[in-house]
Amino acid sequence: PDDRATMADNKDALRALKIKTGVLTRVKKELAMYRKEVETEGAKLEKMKAEGMDPHDIKQQDQVLGESSMMIGDCTTRIENAFNDLVAAMDEHGPACEGSEESAAAQAILDEVEPMLEA
Repeated sequence: PDDRATMADNKDALRALKIKTGVLTRVKKELAMYRKEVETEGAKLEKMKAEGMDPHDIKQQDQVLGESSMMIGDCTTRIENAFNDLVAAMDEHGPACEGSEESAAAQAILDEVEPMLEA
């Protein structure tokens, strides 16, 4: 019976790592997407101003840019939370999952995201 309990715990640990790794990966992609969107929308806004377009259109574009910028702040908070959750999961489940594909994937995304958080 003990082996079964250990296997179940191990399966749950692997599942927890996989889920938290997925969350961090997804939020990282969202953050990259919003940063690119801010760049694109910012360039579009500058072009509209340079071409002397309708002030109403410029104002609308400025709002679009503002919304994208707000999402970067939201994503930054979410990526920090997801990073910390995954670090905690690795601390908790790491030994049980050592050598697993899930553990390697979790460590890889942590190594990838950590420099982004320090910036």
